[in-house]
Amino acid sequence: MSIDSALIVRRAALPTAAQLAADIAETGVIMAFPADFALDQNIEGWVPVSVDGQPSGFRYAVQSLAELDLAELPDGAAGAGDTLLAFGAQGALSAQTVTLVHEVMGRRYRAWLLIEDELLPPDESWGPGAPLDDLHVDRRGSPAKLAGDVEAYVAQHYPPAAPARRGAAREMLKQLIVPILVFVALGGFYLWSQLK
Repeated sequence: MSIDSALIVRRAALPTAAQLAADIAETGVIMAFPADFALDQNIEGWVPVSVDGQPSGFRYAVQSLAELDLAELPDGAAGAGDTLLAFGAQGALSAQTVTLVHEVMGRRYRAWLLIEDELLPPDESWGPGAPLDDLHVDRRGSPAKLAGDVEAYVAQHYPPAAPARRGAAREMLKQLIVPILVFVALGGFYLWSQLK
């Protein structure tokens, strides 16, 4: 599973990674960022984080809205902030990690969520003093538990497709071709030696 999303924020209002980790801790989840990670630095790569002691992470990039073609963004994007934080989740735990970061950034730092070409504003009551302790309760578990719930649901309702019979037969023949060729060559050599 790969999910791309973004936050539109005001660069001057971005927290440090340590402050964001402290904010996330208010939800009951412990998230640790790399020591050199900063929300305003463009990484264009994978950011490894740990969530409640489990390895997770996300792809991350930062871009100024001034560098983007605003015609390609939904209406209202220009007034939402001056910086785009792009996230790429890989797998269920990564997706839940990104979701938690989005929720905390939306509540505490009034970040706007940009996903699937829709721009979702933060609630009017959110801001610096917005409570975060109810996020953990509302989401009914840590990112690891939520990721496990998603994976269990997918496994139950969407089992892996059985390989096509034709493809399975072809794979079996590929595995047998070398032994068959060796057997034919040895048989031919034996017959040739008998005819001499």
